[in-house]
Amino acid sequence: MEVAWTSYSTKKIDKTEITGAVELSEAVVQDFRERISSVSDIGKVLNEVSKKNASGAFEALIGTSMAMGGTDIHIEPLKEGATVRVKIDGILYESARLDPHIYNLILSRVKLLSKLKLNVKNEPQEGRFSAIFADRQIEIRTSILPAEYNEDIALRLLDPKFLLSLKDLGLRKDLEEILVLTLKKPQGLILVTGATGAGKTTTLYACIKFLKTSEVKIITIEDPIEYHLEGITQTQVREKEGYIFETGLKAILRQDPDIVLISELRSPDAAEASIQAALAGRQVLSTLHTIDAAGTIPRLLDMGIDAAAVSSALSASIAQRLIRKLCQNCKTKRKLKDNEYEIMSNALEGLPENMDAVKIKKDSYVWEPPENGCTECYNTGYKGRTGIFEIMEITRGIEEKILTNPSEDELRDFAHKEGMTNLKQDGILKILEGITSIEEIERVLGTLNLNTSK
Repeated sequence: MEVAWTSYSTKKIDKTEITGAVELSEAVVQDFRERISSVSDIGKVLNEVSKKNASGAFEALIGTSMAMGGTDIHIEPLKEGATVRVKIDGILYESARLDPHIYNLILSRVKLLSKLKLNVKNEPQEGRFSAIFADRQIEIRTSILPAEYNEDIALRLLDPKFLLSLKDLGLRKDLEEILVLTLKKPQGLILVTGATGAGKTTTLYACIKFLKTSEVKIITIEDPIEYHLEGITQTQVREKEGYIFETGLKAILRQDPDIVLISELRSPDAAEASIQAALAGRQVLSTLHTIDAAGTIPRLLDMGIDAAAVSSALSASIAQRLIRKLCQNCKTKRKLKDNEYEIMSNALEGLPENMDAVKIKKDSYVWEPPENGCTECYNTGYKGRTGIFEIMEITRGIEEKILTNPSEDELRDFAHKEGMTNLKQDGILKILEGITSIEEIERVLGTLNLNTSK
C-alpha cells in the first residue's frame, strides 16, 4: 500500500485539461478494489490513509469511489466534521465520517483543484478538475454550497466508461430497431424525456456516437458539456457572454450542420428554434422534462408551438428511467405468486404479437436480491444499471392526432393502439428476464399493486 501511494501526485496540466488534476495509479485503485467488500469499508480506508498521510485522504476518497463505480460524492458538513455519502447505481450510501481537520483539508483541496476562491464561504461556487486514471481522464464537476455548519461539497464523477453504445442502453430488440430507423431519417426532431438522473444525456450521446461518420457535421450546445466526444464540435452555454440555447442554436445553424444536439429545451424560444431547424432539414436531438413519451406533445403545444409544426417536425419521443440490475452472482429466484401473475399478465396484454419478449406463465420465475448481497455487489444485491424505455414513433396516425390538440391521456391511449409499449411493460419484461426485481421497478415507477399475499 505504501509503495502504491508513492504514485499519487498532483500536477500542472496542459491546455487540454480542465483546471487542476489528481493522478491515480491503477495499482492503488486495484488495491482499493481488493480491500473493499461493502460501502462502509470506504470509511475504514479513509481512516487508515489519513493516519499515515492526512493530505492523501482526498485521493483515497476519489479512488475508493471510482473503485466501486460511484458517480457522485457528497460531503455534508455536521456540527463537528462531515458525513460522506457515495452514490452507486443511483442510490446514496453513507460511507464515512470525517473529523473537522480532514474535512477542512478536503474542502481546501477541492477548491484549489477547481480554481475556486478559498476565502469565499457564503456563496455557491462551481468548477471542475480532472482525475487521471490509467488510460483515461475522468472529469469531476464540483459544486460548493454554503450550509448551516460549513460548506456542502458535491462531486460528480464523469467517467468516460459510462459512455455507451445503443446496444448497451438496455433497449429491447424491437425498440432498438425503431430507434435505429428513426436515427437513419435525414431530418426530424427526436426528444428524450424523463426526470433528472434518468440517463437522458447518456442516451443522447449514444445516438450521436451511432450517427457520427466522416460524412456528417455534428454540433452540440450543452449546459454543461459532460463528456468530450472526438470528432464532434461541442459548445457550452455561457450566459454572461449571451451564448444561450436560443442564440447558440441560431449561430450553430450558420455552420451548416447536418445534426444538432441541444442538451435541453428549457424555453419556448429554444423549442421553436429546434422545431424550425428540424423542418429546415436538420436532424435535431434534445431532452424535455415530461413524465412519459406521450407528454411531449402537450408540453410542446403548451409552449406555444404550432400543432402542424410539431406534427411535421417530431420523429419520435423516448421516455426512460434507470433501474438497478440484480447482481448475477447472488440473485435468488422464486415462482410467481398468483396475484403477481394476474397483475403482470394483465399489464402485458396487448403487446405486439411479433415482439420477441419473454412470455409470462403461471409457473414463471422472478428473481430477488438476497438480504445481504455478496462481495461482488458490495453487499447491496445489485450491480450496475440499465434503462427501461418507451418510444412513441410518430406514425401517420399520430401525426393526424396531434393536429386535433389531444390531451395527454388521449394521445397515450392512441399510441398504445398504434403498438407503443410503456415503461411499466418494459419493467415487467425485465423482471421476467431476471435483469431486475419487482422491488426495484416499484422503487422507480411506483407500486405495481403486487403486495397482496397469495
